[in-house]
Order: sequence, then structure tokens, then C-alpha cells
Amino acid sequence: MGSTFGGLEIGKRAILAQQSALNTTGHNIANANTVGYTRQEAILNASNPYAYPGMNNSTAPQSIGTGVEVSELRRIRDHFLDQQYRNSQQTAGYWDAKTNALSSLEAMFNEPSDAGLSMTLDRFWGSFQELAKNPDSLAIRTVVAANGKAVADSFQSITLGIDQIENGLKNDLTLKVTDINSSIKEVAALNKQISLMTAAGQQPNDLLDKRDLLIDKLSKLMSVHTSAGPNGVAILSVGGVAIVNGMTIGTVSVNPQTGEAMINGNAVALEGGEMKGILDTLTGSIPSIRKNLDILAGTFAKQMNDSQTSDDARNLDDIAAKTQLEKVPFFVDKDDPTKPPKDAASMMVNPKLLASPGKIAAAKSDLIGDGSNAKAMADLQFQKININGSQTTIGDFYLSIVGQLGLDVNGAKQASDRADAVATQADSRRQSISGVSIDEEMTNMVRFQQAYNAAAKYVSAVNDMLDKLINGL
Repeated sequence: MGSTFGGLEIGKRAILAQQSALNTTGHNIANANTVGYTRQEAILNASNPYAYPGMNNSTAPQSIGTGVEVSELRRIRDHFLDQQYRNSQQTAGYWDAKTNALSSLEAMFNEPSDAGLSMTLDRFWGSFQELAKNPDSLAIRTVVAANGKAVADSFQSITLGIDQIENGLKNDLTLKVTDINSSIKEVAALNKQISLMTAAGQQPNDLLDKRDLLIDKLSKLMSVHTSAGPNGVAILSVGGVAIVNGMTIGTVSVNPQTGEAMINGNAVALEGGEMKGILDTLTGSIPSIRKNLDILAGTFAKQMNDSQTSDDARNLDDIAAKTQLEKVPFFVDKDDPTKPPKDAASMMVNPKLLASPGKIAAAKSDLIGDGSNAKAMADLQFQKININGSQTTIGDFYLSIVGQLGLDVNGAKQASDRADAVATQADSRRQSISGVSIDEEMTNMVRFQQAYNAAAKYVSAVNDMLDKLINGL
């Protein structure tokens, strides 16, 4: 026969089980807006029955139910969707970083605008056209020299802006590497706690949520792959090299010059993430723009200097002396004014021209009213020459630099929008499973509350029966 007081035990277990389920529901509701929280579910199972001998079955085993118990507080999580989301985050992080960097470069060129290099060049060419009409005017010569200085200043300003953006990206990269290494340490520390609790038979659900949130964060910064280890630990790797293996961690570093990412000094291949987006910009887009800008500045300076210093070029001093006294180049290197500019950053107008605009060689003869050389220099605006392997004009080559950058920005923005949409969809699918639904939790709360009340009434009924049995006889 069963125990006289077995009914009370069944009732107690029912009350405790429903209370535990209610507490889990409350925990879900409390964390409905907690970032990274995974909803939990109390898994109820019938507790182990016990056997007892009876009059008709001798000692043959029989079983009788003993009630209910909570076998597990399960996290509702789909690891396949987690991996999909993290993969999409890597792509989104890469294009977000690339878009931000390229947009900064595009804004630095400030085109089209009156302050951009394109309009500055147009004003420079225009002043030479005016000089060709009035070659003996010192006022116009002063304007020409000032416009030349504006062109050189624009080249320097653009290169300075590129340098500032480059340094900003390097600083941002340093901060991200620091953040990555800090997150790696946190994941390893959580691995240790999770391993100890799992080995002791406990369920570290909230610790698992914290670790998953860190891995989600890492996946946007770099291409992290996750696999499961013993006792619930997570193994993180990048390019096939482990950065977290249980409690053992690796140190991530980068080389902005080569674009290499390293773990413990060993180069690894990045597949995505913000860090790769920044590295690709530092080693690809910025050097390419700087190189083309230097080619443009060098070609422009050479064209102007060749016209300014040709054998038949004459300035006002030469005309007065009836011979060429000195070849005065228009653009020189700011560090060595005796040489042409070595790059866009070092370009400046010859100080001799700024001090004495009369040294601008506007003529090709000894006639005071000759402006033919100024006209030839103005016509350089439309002259197609070989620049970096292409037959083009100075202005068109500059516009091709800006145009290509604009295309790159537009392409990066479109790729970023697509990647963000994919990541959002992946997160929505994941949240539909792991996220807390208030409506669903309210339904569960009513269900468990009714079961709790019924269990309490059952205990009361058993108590009345026992009272009759014990005190009524």
C-alpha cells in the first residue's frame, strides 16, 4: 500500500514545481528588455515513481506516481541562428567601417563646392587668361600668384586631411584591438565559471547569456568562429587559430602598414568585421588616393614649370633686359625651393614669384605687351597629357579621383545597407525563438498560477482527509 502521507508529498512537489515555473516566468518578464537575455523555460517531468509489494502481487515490482519535479531550467536558444547572425554581423561590421572611412575621405575633398580643388584650379586657369590679355598688369600677376598659392594650399589641405583621417583610423583600430583583447579575457573568465558550475550539475544560464553577448560583440569587430568545448566552455577562433580555448587566451594585434592581423604574433586571415574594414581602407583606399594625388600634383607642377622656364619664356625683368636672366619655376618643394615638389603635401608657389609677381613669365618675346606664354599656360587646362598611363587633362584626372571615390562610397553604402538588412533579419529570426514575448509569458503565468492554486487545494483536501483519519477515529 502507498504511504499514508504520500499525498502531502505529491502536493508539496506540485506547489514547489509550479512556484519554480512561476519564478522562471517572472525572471523572463523582468528581463524582457535586457540586451542579450535568453528566455528560459522550466521543464516539468513526473518524479521517479516507487515500487511497493501488494497482497495480490507478492513482491513483484509495481509503481505509483510521486508527483512532479523541475528537471531543467532550459535556455531557449538556436545555435544555428546564432551562427547565422554572427556571420552576418561580420559582413555588416566590415561594410559599416568601410563606409564610414570612405565617407570621411569623400567629405574631405569637399566636391563639388567653391572651396574644392576643382574650382580653385578653374580660378587659377582663369587668372592666366586674364594675364594673357593684360601681361603688363602687376595686379593681375598678383592674382595669378595668389591663385597659384590657393592651388598649392588645396593640395596640401587635402593631403593633410588624408593624414588626419589615416591617423584617426589607426587610433580607432587601436581602440578596437584593445576592446577585442578585453572581451577575449572576459569570455575566458566566463568559460571558467561556466565550466565549474556545469561540472557541479548547475545551470549557468545567465552566465551563458553574458558570454553569448560578448561573442556577438566580437563577431562585429572581427571574423570569430565558435565551437563547443567540454563542460559548456566556448572555443573561439579566427582564421583557424584559437583566441579562446577554454581558459587559455591569445593576444590580438594588427599592423596598419601591412594590413595584417596577428594572434600571438602569428598572422591570421580575417574574413570580415570592422577591423578588416579599417585595415583594408588603410592599406588600399588611402594609399591609392594619396598616390594619385601625388601624381596629379607632380604632373601639374611639371606642366606649369616647363612653360614658366622654357627657353623662350620671358618675365618683366627679362623683357627689360632683352634676355632671359633667370629661369624661375612656378611650383617648388617647400623643404627645398630649388627643386620641384616631391609630392602634393610639399607643393608651394615659388617664394620669388610671391615676392615679385613680375617674374611670372607671361611672354615668349621681349615685347612688353606679349601674353602668349600666359595664354599657353591657360591652355594647359584643356591639354590632354599622359597621366598615370591615361591621356587626360589635369582637371579630368582630378575629377576621376573624386569620381572613383564617390563610386566606392556608394558601393560601400549599398553593401552596408544589404548587410545590415541581412543582420536585422537574422536577429529577428533569432529573437523570435530566444526573445521574451510578454503575451506568451502572461499566458504561462496564468497557467502556472492556476496549477499552483489547484495544488494548494489538493494539499488542503489531503489535510482534511488525514485530520478525519487521525482525529476523527
